[in-house]
Amino acid sequence: MGQMIPSGLSKEIRNKYAQIKNESSKVVFLYLEPNKTDCPNCYMTISSGASTNVFNASFVAPTTIYGNVITPVSFTRGRCPVCSGKGVIEQENRVGIRSLVRWNPADGDGRLIVTVAGAEGTNVVQLKTSECYYENLRDCKYALVDNIKCELLSPPVMRSLSTQDVIVIAYLSSVNVGSSVRDR
Repeated sequence: MGQMIPSGLSKEIRNKYAQIKNESSKVVFLYLEPNKTDCPNCYMTISSGASTNVFNASFVAPTTIYGNVITPVSFTRGRCPVCSGKGVIEQENRVGIRSLVRWNPADGDGRLIVTVAGAEGTNVVQLKTSECYYENLRDCKYALVDNIKCELLSPPVMRSLSTQDVIVIAYLSSVNVGSSVRDR
């Protein structure tokens, strides 16, 4: 028996499906743990990792950290002017991913969260994206979906109908109570 769909038509269907998927997806920003590096301008305590607020006299030449030039800034009292007494210099770690976004899907309808003040409604969002973003979704602190801050409800799962197209499905809950998602 021959092939049911000619290979040329099969290829065209796959291309059109990929185009539709690309056009209907949105950019979602995932916020991961910030990148950190030790402050070269001061000494750091080993136990807590905070600055000792003592100038590091061996830091004499400017250095580049996360694209910013850090120059030595001498100080005798108060906190380190470079790291503000943290002992580390941080850079925001944000990843933008393309994802299919579906607010309040039938299988994950909005939920009530019981708090001290009573029950509050929250919106649930379903994300479907490529398998290469699994670790980013799993490890994110929070996500920005349609400019609404959301947190992961449960770990993301991988799904597939065949061995070729593996997708990651994640459910997140909006943190901003009362944000409207009707027009999204």
